[in-house]
Amino acid sequence: MLEIERTYLVKKIPSNLSSYTSCQIKQGYLSLSSSPLRIRQKGAKFELTKKLPLKADDFSSAEETTISLTESEFNTLWPLVVKSLKKTRYCVPIGGGLTAELDIFQEGLEGLALVEVEFVSEKQMTLFQPPTWFGRDVTQEEFSANVFLAGKTYVEVKRYLE
Repeated sequence: MLEIERTYLVKKIPSNLSSYTSCQIKQGYLSLSSSPLRIRQKGAKFELTKKLPLKADDFSSAEETTISLTESEFNTLWPLVVKSLKKTRYCVPIGGGLTAELDIFQEGLEGLALVEVEFVSEKQMTLFQPPTWFGRDVTQEEFSANVFLAGKTYVEVKRYLE
């Protein structure tokens, strides 16, 4: 499946988060390559994902292959994880049929919030005007990738946020 998305810092977290759908996400990486295998528990769903960038030096689009796992399969693979992270994801409708996926990170990354928007086409992404609560577009900055953030602390990534 083709994934086209942008990632932003968060200027101001919406005050009414409890009114949006949310879920807990626990994800880990089974390798440290630039396109690692990721396992994820998202609520009661378990999956294994591989993302392959479509263009060198462009992190806005990737071919994403995901297969469902059983909880038992997930638990069998989890001890093989090299690094991991936890976050709460809020799905915030932002108009035009788009949803902002607001990730509030936990544990060592507490204090970090990023927001992603997925698009159906490059044109839709190009024409997108972010809401005022979005901060700087960090799509092309390596630190915004969850594989980079996994295993790090907020102190370690704070310098990238300025």
